[in-house]
Amino acid sequence: MKSGKLSKKGFKDFRHSAFTSRELAVAAVLGALSMFFVFTPDVRLPWGMAALDFIAIPWLIAFLLLGLKGGLLTSAIGFLSILFFSEEFSPLVGATMKFSATIPMILIPAIVLRVTKLKYSGETLGTKKFYVCLMGSAIIVRCLVTLFLNYYWAIPFMFGLTPGEVPGSFNFFFWGNPMNPNPLMYYILGVTLWNTWQGVMDAVISWFIVYPTKLHKQYRFW
Repeated sequence: MKSGKLSKKGFKDFRHSAFTSRELAVAAVLGALSMFFVFTPDVRLPWGMAALDFIAIPWLIAFLLLGLKGGLLTSAIGFLSILFFSEEFSPLVGATMKFSATIPMILIPAIVLRVTKLKYSGETLGTKKFYVCLMGSAIIVRCLVTLFLNYYWAIPFMFGLTPGEVPGSFNFFFWGNPMNPNPLMYYILGVTLWNTWQGVMDAVISWFIVYPTKLHKQYRFW
């Protein structure tokens, strides 16, 4: 490549990686929808976590419609929305945990589509069995990520605990008994149950919004 000039290959790669105006518009609308859900009332668990929220659904819709770039952009908008506008006890923890929990549900399907011989497109994810397998794997990764972050960062950061104290305190809030004989087991059970529930809701609602409605045929970008 000559100095000061962009090669044809480089220009093609740049155009492929850059957002089009339509992609930016759709991502902005879905990001605004995610911001709207930050302000809607929800049911909170005793330690401040939402029992169910819809904040990440626009993130997954963006991924199904726009692909990896759009999903990540909308997720970033949602992260900032929680960070700056949430009224929860610790917006930093809430934003980081929501982002960390949801990103596997975007990255895992994208990576699988990239490394396999399957067509890399949103149309492929419209196949129910394939989508269930991908999202099932993504939810497993989500549970592992949240188990790690809750144990070593989120709960210790919010409540001034050491990681070793996390299971007992978690059991008190979640099960009403800090003296369970197997506190670590109940900690794992509590975190995985909630993240599986939230992950399934995010994946199912997003899929039904995008595919049975034929929305993916009208606004498909990948």
